[in-house]
Amino acid sequence: MRKPCLLRDDVEMRYSFSVLAFALVLGACGSTNDRAPAFRGGAGGDAAYGRGLQALDSGNIDDAHGYFVCAAEFGGGYEVAWYHAGATALTLAGRGGDDAEAYRESGEAYLTTSGEAGWGASQAALAEHYHAQGNTAEAVYWAMLYTNNVREISLGLTRMDSDTLTAIQNSATEEEFASAQLLASRFTPTRIPIGRPSEECREATVGNRERTRDERPRVIRPQRTEAPGQRRRDPNQPY
Repeated sequence: MRKPCLLRDDVEMRYSFSVLAFALVLGACGSTNDRAPAFRGGAGGDAAYGRGLQALDSGNIDDAHGYFVCAAEFGGGYEVAWYHAGATALTLAGRGGDDAEAYRESGEAYLTTSGEAGWGASQAALAEHYHAQGNTAEAVYWAMLYTNNVREISLGLTRMDSDTLTAIQNSATEEEFASAQLLASRFTPTRIPIGRPSEECREATVGNRERTRDERPRVIRPQRTEAPGQRRRDPNQPY
């Protein structure tokens, strides 16, 4: 018997569990933040997240990871920060060294928490990560969640290419595929609770107004290059 396909154009697989029910739950739970918080000099999680993006853009993965971890400590509403905290941790793990295993475990934990909250970027990242690790069961499970993610489908986002999805599907036995499908059919997003940042994150969460002029990081704002309303969403962005 041929296994159902993981790809989104397979209607049977896409609707293997109640999409409507999933959409309603997802709308009420963690993934309610359609866009990442913009860094405009505010304090708290927005400031930490904005500084993380600045560090990431400059290639400073170590600092970016620390900032995203601080933003993630604010909990629900910062699922994209949880994604970045996990993704940067896995990048740091890939460098090797004494801390590699700790970074790998931390990265999987951050991505899993946001993936279980319904954040599509984290689900896709986990599917690709576990596929690379040879963990077929986890790879198939997260790929199924991602290809059935109502938010991603409604926004027309495609974070995983068809070759990767096909490779994940082909790596699983029929028993592994059926087991993952059963687990995916029972999936309900788990809200990330509101959190409180640690004292170690104090500096990362201080807003620009609380800094002197010389201490404030320089923010280069993007310039519009197209007419209003013509900008298209980049599917490779995590929001």
